[in-house]
Amino acid sequence: MKTINKFIAVAPMILISSAHAGGLYLYETSTTDIGLASAGMAARAQDSSVIAANPAGLANVEGQSFSGNFINLYGDATLDTIGGGDAGNTIQYVPLGSAFYSQQLNDKWTIGAGFYGNYGLGLQYEHLFSRLEVPSATTQALTFQPSASYRINEQLSVGASLGIHYGIFDLKAYSTNSNAVNIDQHDTDVQVNGKLGLLYEFSSDTRIGLAYTNETEFEFDTSDALAPQQVIFSAFHNINDKLAVMGNLNWQDWSDYQTIMGADTQDTYQVALGTQYKVNQRLTWNAGFAYDSSMYANQSHGDITIPAGKAYRIGSGFDYQLDNTNTLSIALEATLIDSSEFQGPNGNTIAQFNDPALYFLSLGYSWNSH
Repeated sequence: MKTINKFIAVAPMILISSAHAGGLYLYETSTTDIGLASAGMAARAQDSSVIAANPAGLANVEGQSFSGNFINLYGDATLDTIGGGDAGNTIQYVPLGSAFYSQQLNDKWTIGAGFYGNYGLGLQYEHLFSRLEVPSATTQALTFQPSASYRINEQLSVGASLGIHYGIFDLKAYSTNSNAVNIDQHDTDVQVNGKLGLLYEFSSDTRIGLAYTNETEFEFDTSDALAPQQVIFSAFHNINDKLAVMGNLNWQDWSDYQTIMGADTQDTYQVALGTQYKVNQRLTWNAGFAYDSSMYANQSHGDITIPAGKAYRIGSGFDYQLDNTNTLSIALEATLIDSSEFQGPNGNTIAQFNDPALYFLSLGYSWNSH
């Protein structure tokens, strides 16, 4: 009971901690990447959506390119609480989207820009410990990312992006049996970071990509929110005219982040493998699998604001080429996450996320003019 009372007392800080991306730094920025479970995203470089992962990849995108994506996310993350109750599904439905454009200026330079949101989620809690209603605990960021690539020679290209991030913080919470908590806060912040990348092409069928993004820290009136630095390494190889394979080795720096509820965090790593198979001249089948390590050092000492753990991404989808210029895409992905608990000072479980999951359905349209 003392732990629950402590939670109510520090509720403003605890809920604001969900601003730290909820342990979610989404790789899902384009429909084809979702179908591939993000595999090869920094080296595939087949259209302008490569901007989100590796600006150097624009060197492999000829002429003009546009990619637009409507991404539907449904989160199944019910927070079970002490006494057999629950605080409802804390994520539910979230609409996302992205748009990218690039223009090849000459045989050396390609420029482009992307607009997307892959940081943070909105959470909500119903009857939390039978005392607290939280209609909104949201921190998200929208990113505008102008980019450029430069081809040094036939094998090596470099690229850089400027990320302009518009952070949004919204918190509404009130206690149901007293006036102990009554919060209605809204704030915004703009921060800038950078992304550097390279693309090395061993041949027209084989290439690798490497990109580094430095951290971003949003400074809201009541709290700061951290998007960690990360490194993405990808490889892509066409085995033949029909089959291509690709993969990722990624790192994110979550070790410096400490949650309000005292959960110890650690760096996370991703391994991803994917394939593209050309069914015929128009239809390509994408499939992929990815494993992400947990940001928690111990799943038994988690945080009620962050449904995080080891994650397993399974994706599949299709790209259908209408003609030489236009392509329609559809993709599904399931992200299955390990359970996590929040324990009281006596070691008893106060609340837990039991096997949370994220489900993505994405529709995309791309246009390329060589």
